[in-house]
Amino acid sequence: MSAKRLNLIQVFRGLAAVLVVFAHTDLIYNQNLNQDFLFKITTFGGSGVDFFFVLSGFIMFYIHQKDIGRQEKLGIFLFKRFTRVYPLYWVILTSKIVVSFILSENSNIKDVGVGEFIKAFLLFPQDRGILSSTFLGVSWTLSFEIFFYLMFGILILLKPKFSFPIIIAWLSVVFFHFLGVMKFPQDNILLQFVFSEYNLEFVLGCLAAYTLLNKKINNGMSFLCVGIFLYTLSAIDYYYKILGVSSVITFGIACTFLVLGGACLDLRKTVNVPTFLLFLGDASYSIYLAHGFLINNITKTLNQFPLDVFKNLVLSSVLGFIITIIAITFGCFLYLYVEKPLLIFFKPKAVTT
Repeated sequence: MSAKRLNLIQVFRGLAAVLVVFAHTDLIYNQNLNQDFLFKITTFGGSGVDFFFVLSGFIMFYIHQKDIGRQEKLGIFLFKRFTRVYPLYWVILTSKIVVSFILSENSNIKDVGVGEFIKAFLLFPQDRGILSSTFLGVSWTLSFEIFFYLMFGILILLKPKFSFPIIIAWLSVVFFHFLGVMKFPQDNILLQFVFSEYNLEFVLGCLAAYTLLNKKINNGMSFLCVGIFLYTLSAIDYYYKILGVSSVITFGIACTFLVLGGACLDLRKTVNVPTFLLFLGDASYSIYLAHGFLINNITKTLNQFPLDVFKNLVLSSVLGFIITIIAITFGCFLYLYVEKPLLIFFKPKAVTT
C-alpha cells in the first residue's frame, strides 16, 4: 500500500523552488547588471535549499520507513532515487556545457580538466566556484541528496543492529563538527561534505516523519503557525544579520515545524489546494535546475543593450520580476516535455527492478 499523497508537502516543494529562483535573480542581477533586485528583500530565498533538505528527509522516511532492514528493497530504492535525480540533471547539464562550448569566448569551459567533468556528471562533491562558473551552480545540493540516499540505503541494506550504530556514529561527528568541537581542513572538500551541517536538515525531516507516523498529533495547525512564525523571524534575521547563526538552526527548525504541521493536516483530511500550486510542486525540480542558466543568459543578453531601465531600481526590479516569471514558466514547460516523459519512461523499470 502506497503512502498517501500529501498536498501541502507538494505545495512546499514548489514554494521552496520559487524562493530559490527569487534569491538567485538578485544574485545574478548583482553579478551581471551591478544592480539589486526588489530592494534585496528576496535574498532570504536561499533558505529554499534548507526547505528542500528538510522536505527530502521527511519524504524519504515517510515513504520508505517500512523498507528499513529489508535488504531486498535496496535495489528498487536506489533505482527510483537515482532515476529521479540523474536523467533530467544530465539533460540540463549537457545543454549547459554545449552552449558554453559554443559561446567559449565567454566561458572557461575549455580550461576545466576531465576529472571535473566526471565529478560534475556523477554529482561527486567538488568546488562550488567551479560548479557556478562552469557547470550548474545548484548541483552542490544534489550531491547532498545523493549522499543522503546512500546513507539511507545503509538503513535498508543492513539490519538495524548494524546500521543504527553506523548512522549514529556518522551523525555524532556531523553534530560535533557543527558545534565546532571537531574541525576538518577547509580545503578538504570531501570531509567538509560528508560531515556538513546540511546533513542535519535531512535528519530533521526524518524526525518530523517519524513523529508524524508514530505519535498522535491533533494540533497540526499549531505546528504550521509556529513554523510560519519562526520562518518569518529567520527571514528578518537573515536580512538584518542579527543572530548570525547557521541556517540549520533558523530556517531548518522552522521548516521542520512547517513540514510536520502541513503533513499532519493532510493526514487528518486531504487539504484542497489550487491545482496550479500542486503543479508547481510537481515541476519544482525542473524549475530548480534550469532557472539559473536561463536568468543568467537573459540578463547577460540584456546587458549588451544600453537600456536606461537598469539605472532605475524600481523599473529594473519589475523587469527582474518578469524574468523570474519567465524562468519559472520555462521550468514548468521543461517538466511537461522533458522531466515527466523521463519519469514515465523509468517508472515501469522501477517496478521490475
